[in-house]
Amino acid sequence: MIIDIFGAGAIGLLFYSKLISSHSSATIHLWTRISEQASLINEKGITIQTSTIEQQSEPQLLFPSTTQRAYAIDQLNDYSNVTKADYILVTVKQKDITADLVSNIQQRADRHTRIICLQNGVRTDMLWTSPWQVYAAITTEGAKRVSTNAVNHTGIGKTVIGSLTNLSSTRVGNMPKSIDKEEQLRIQPLLNELEQAGFDIALSNNIDKDIYRKLIINAIINPLTAIWRIMNGELLVSQQRLFVMQQLYNEVIEVYQAAGIEVSSLWWEEIVEVCRTTSTNTSSMLADVLQGKTTEIQWINGSIIQMGQDYGIPTPANYWVYHLVEAMNRQEDH
Repeated sequence: MIIDIFGAGAIGLLFYSKLISSHSSATIHLWTRISEQASLINEKGITIQTSTIEQQSEPQLLFPSTTQRAYAIDQLNDYSNVTKADYILVTVKQKDITADLVSNIQQRADRHTRIICLQNGVRTDMLWTSPWQVYAAITTEGAKRVSTNAVNHTGIGKTVIGSLTNLSSTRVGNMPKSIDKEEQLRIQPLLNELEQAGFDIALSNNIDKDIYRKLIINAIINPLTAIWRIMNGELLVSQQRLFVMQQLYNEVIEVYQAAGIEVSSLWWEEIVEVCRTTSTNTSSMLADVLQGKTTEIQWINGSIIQMGQDYGIPTPANYWVYHLVEAMNRQEDH
């Protein structure tokens, strides 16, 4: 079995390091954006440490075997004759899924390859052409990239994989696309490898609901922590902050209901619990702002705004946090 991972940020490094630490018999390729990172991992190893409320571990230094190497994406042409991947995990951020990246990924894919995309926000997977078996995945695993070859596992979560009903629009309402028994058999070997590596992973026949559940969590926690420059847990320290969170929450729920998206009365409590269990975490959006990188605000709150426009629901709270973060993007870039 050959598993390729495209993207060596926090989530990519987490999946890669846990797979190689599980003594997997699979061939694992990690594809990085720059050659220096690939060389460092191959020569100096990769360090993983678990730092969660439930568990603290000492840093573990792992050295990739000859079948678990890291490669730079610009080296793809040198490996055109290497057997294609059975599974490809795409762990880059939504903003980095470009036509060029998709073209690069497809060099490692054959018709039997299953491509699993782990991104936040409403998807724009129409870049993938029809022959490819592309799946969406949502993970609540927490990870922080400490350096180019070190990652902290900051939160134990769950990963679900499923088939999307609508790849190119924020309009929803189609029936969920279930995964048939034949397809379950084809993807089960990957699930087995990830379970052996310590991941809680499952197939979903309603990945759309999982995506919109993750979206509402991100639409509240990410922009507010980025604007206020605080850790996740600090969102809960005052009634004023909870009030702002509630305004965003109510607005997203109204949009979802207008769009016919199934909502849960438990989501608010779940958001509060996420803030508690990841209290010392820096959200990915805050990390991007602090590093002067472009954020995923367009695919998170921007998606809510677009859905509101599609269904005639005003979204002033999302509008303001969207533009505040966008303004920081531009400020940080200059």
